[in-house]
Amino acid sequence: MFMDFKPYKNVIFDFDQTLATIIMDWSSWYPGVMSIIKRFEPNFDENTDFHMYAIHQFINKYGKAFRDDYIQFELKMEKENYQGYQLIETTFNLLQTFYQQGKNLYLLTSNSREVVSPILKELQIADHFDKIITLDDVENVKPSPAPFKLIASDKIDKSQYLMIGDSISDREFAQNVEIGYLDVKDL
Repeated sequence: MFMDFKPYKNVIFDFDQTLATIIMDWSSWYPGVMSIIKRFEPNFDENTDFHMYAIHQFINKYGKAFRDDYIQFELKMEKENYQGYQLIETTFNLLQTFYQQGKNLYLLTSNSREVVSPILKELQIADHFDKIITLDDVENVKPSPAPFKLIASDKIDKSQYLMIGDSISDREFAQNVEIGYLDVKDL
């Protein structure tokens, strides 16, 4: 697939499964999130086809209390289960190209700063980003449009923004804020 990147002066990258794959035991994620949901909705059906991108709906519904419980859980889980990462060369090389071209680059990840920051430093790309926005920074997670206000400028037309990601929540985030989207599988 060929894509003309010239119109995009501002590129937002997801992290996990986009720039690198975080190696982690995720087996405790679903039960942990389900226990948070059950505190707020005791009758929630555990057999519901539940995806990460639905977290933002619970934050919308229950507000700061749910958000804080979820973020505390996520930070603890990542800290305790992180095992390393594997670089995704294609996207990493695209990031380097965009950096050399002088594009404004942003990292918007649903992972914690504690996990992501050391990886960015090791890869020597932390300074490539105009802003690094992690789970710790947002009032609601992707696909909520809330994180975009930490990136967007009223002076820049949305047609100049591109989100590069790998998930339904990344794609829906781009749709919700009305910016371009490129899935890593299309690179």
